[in-house]
Amino acid sequence: MTNFKSFAFCIIFIFAIQQNSKAQSQGPAPEILRLYHEAEGNKDYPRAAKFAYEIAKTYNEAKDSPKALDYLNQALAHAKKSRDQGLLYSVSHQLGAYYTDAKKYAKALENFQSALTISQKMNDPILMKGELLNIAITYSYLEKFKKSIEFAEEALSLALTNNDTLLQQRCYQLLSEYHNKQGNTKKSVEYKAQLNLLISAQQNNALKTRQINELEEHILTVGLEKEATQAKLSEQNKRLQQTNASLRMTESTLQETTHSLLATTDSLKQIEAISRNRQLEIDLLQKNNELADIKIKEQDARIKNEAIVRNAIMVATLLSVALIAVLIISYRKKHKDNKKIEQQNKNIKSSINYAKRIQEAMLPKIEQYPQILDNSFVLFQPRDTVSGDFYWFSDIKQKSQADAFAFAAVDCTGHGVPGAFMSMIGINVLNGLVNQGITKSNVLLESLDHEIRTALKQEVSGNNDGMDVALCIYRQSEKILEFAGAKNPLIYIQDNKLFQVKGDIHSVGGRKKVGHDFTFKKHEISISEPTIIYLYSDGYKHQFGGENNAKYSAKNLNKLLLEIHHLPMQEQKVILHKNIEEWRGTRQQTDDILIMGLRLG
Repeated sequence: MTNFKSFAFCIIFIFAIQQNSKAQSQGPAPEILRLYHEAEGNKDYPRAAKFAYEIAKTYNEAKDSPKALDYLNQALAHAKKSRDQGLLYSVSHQLGAYYTDAKKYAKALENFQSALTISQKMNDPILMKGELLNIAITYSYLEKFKKSIEFAEEALSLALTNNDTLLQQRCYQLLSEYHNKQGNTKKSVEYKAQLNLLISAQQNNALKTRQINELEEHILTVGLEKEATQAKLSEQNKRLQQTNASLRMTESTLQETTHSLLATTDSLKQIEAISRNRQLEIDLLQKNNELADIKIKEQDARIKNEAIVRNAIMVATLLSVALIAVLIISYRKKHKDNKKIEQQNKNIKSSINYAKRIQEAMLPKIEQYPQILDNSFVLFQPRDTVSGDFYWFSDIKQKSQADAFAFAAVDCTGHGVPGAFMSMIGINVLNGLVNQGITKSNVLLESLDHEIRTALKQEVSGNNDGMDVALCIYRQSEKILEFAGAKNPLIYIQDNKLFQVKGDIHSVGGRKKVGHDFTFKKHEISISEPTIIYLYSDGYKHQFGGENNAKYSAKNLNKLLLEIHHLPMQEQKVILHKNIEEWRGTRQQTDDILIMGLRLG
């Protein structure tokens, strides 16, 4: 009975779609509207969502955009109630396409991101690739080319994994265009070269396939011609054998006649008649022999011609074999080149892992500063093998005595290998500045800014890399905490109340505008009572996740810190890590993550 109902529904649905297509210019047919309201009244949400979706498509084709959007939103509401992931994906994707056509790119981006989240839940790589590309293109309409590059690279990764050459071409084309928009000509040229190589490889493969097919057809044709020639030769040999047998029979008859003439002497007339007959037979035999010779010569000529054809076929076959051998050698060379590329990738990964060990060795160890850091934690979670974020600790000595303790959380431009290079420069410069006797937080930041600009020659090289820094100096004897910030804030909690001290709006490093000198402000906080200090980079608050694939946000992070600040520090670290992993789900980590927590006083 259930199968019959489903069949009946399909028949009605198809009929409604057909009626709808006939009335596209006037909007949806009354039948499909009736079926939609009937499904809506019966709370049959899957059917209602499908009908609303089709009605929206009809209004869109009729150029009635407001009604198309209204029914798309109704379809989305019914799809959410039905919990049908396929329906949710289709409606979200269509909404993204609608808002793109309407040039409302922020709304389009929101719907494409929803469609991406659903495709990830469905674990459908084909849908995921399409939505990643839609998001990248939409970000480009908003002129956020850095985000466009990020999603286009993720789509390229899936295309390479699934050997989708068409999508690879599109990704290389877009990445070349977006890097060019950002002014990164080198990267743009690299991706353009990758695109050209891919197109050339596809053309070569198509040419080789066509040549092999033509060669196989030629070999088949030659084989058939060879068989036909051999059949003709066999027939001609058979006829020649029959001719030779006839000649032998004629000679035998002649011999018998001769013996009969010698034995018969009865009458001269009989002898003369026999002689005449014999002469006639001899003449006939000679003519037959001449004809046989002519036929034999013609047969010899045919055999010679067929031998020439056979030799030509053999030469063509040898050439075909040689061509196949060349193709096999070319394939083996390509296979060898692929192995070489694979080995190069292994070497690169090995080098990056070695760089990770160097970076870990340069980062300070909490055990080295037990007097301050016994009651603290550092949540350090790089996005890639190496990190562009780093944390830093150091004693501040005055008159050869450890009078204060400095610590910082730093977020360098980029992540991965470029960010790691910046982090190593930052660690070395900070250690050098402290060894020079600089003991004020704001002066440390200003000196760090000067050293970074000088090291990277930013005033002349055009390099714009920099760092966002939250730097503190704790003067334990005075119960004072100094803070200076380059964009990044200081969070502290006293008496169950959370306070935030914002950093200055300038980063450390980067190209400096002519005539715009700036300094960093020093803030002082009294540690007269127990105080929890938090410093962090923007990786945690910018992580995409949750049901709507949104950023976690600084507001949610500060709320979480206030809720857990009374717990032991290591337990806080576990909670923070578990929380961001649950928020992220199956999505890729957006950026390096760094949070430092210290209990003072």
